[in-house]
Amino acid sequence: MQRPYTQLQIALHWFVVLLIFGQWYTSSAIPRTHNPLLPPSESDLIQHAIHTYAGVLIGGVMAIRLMLAHASYRRRPPMHLALTERLASIVHGGLYLAVLCQVTAGFVTTYLWGPARVIHAFFWDVILILASVHIAAAAYHLTRGDGVFRRMIPWLR
Repeated sequence: MQRPYTQLQIALHWFVVLLIFGQWYTSSAIPRTHNPLLPPSESDLIQHAIHTYAGVLIGGVMAIRLMLAHASYRRRPPMHLALTERLASIVHGGLYLAVLCQVTAGFVTTYLWGPARVIHAFFWDVILILASVHIAAAAYHLTRGDGVFRRMIPWLR
């Protein structure tokens, strides 16, 4: 039996999803704000600021999500987990780690060492891959009708 997520865990999950979409949207302004040949527009500067502060917010929310996940974790012997549960755990753990690493790399890039942007971009690619697997698994559970998908959609619970 899988444990249900709390309303707070679900809300934080979807909040991070929205913030990450916002990060993707505002990321196109970043190169324009660092172009030495053209002055950035006011819109680019605002988007850059939103991108930076939303990244810090994502880091804080992910830290809260980790604490909540740890607080509600019930230890089970790993040998009793089905293969799909193990894979889900790996993908979830990978997403948490990749998002936190990207936040860290973004912070380092912004405030300490600009060349870390390569690492920041690398973790974006990792997040895209893991999120694609996560979304594909959600679609699988939706079509299978096993109730797993419904656990993260508040109005279907």
